[in-house]
Amino acid sequence: MPKTKVVFYQEDDGSVPVLEWLDTLSQKVQDKCFVKIERLAELGCELRRPEADLSKCL
Repeated sequence: MPKTKVVFYQEDDGSVPVLEWLDTLSQKVQDKCFVKIERLAELGCELRRPEADLSKCL
């Protein structure tokens, strides 16, 4: 299966709110979130619960 392109919303001023929010988190939590984002990119719509469920990265 080809990789899925993960796209983040960008404001007109160029800021990316999700990246700004991630910067407020500890490095350990950021790492966990980035692992989940990478899994989403790798598996796309094949990603299943609990990874693709409505949950927090924390």
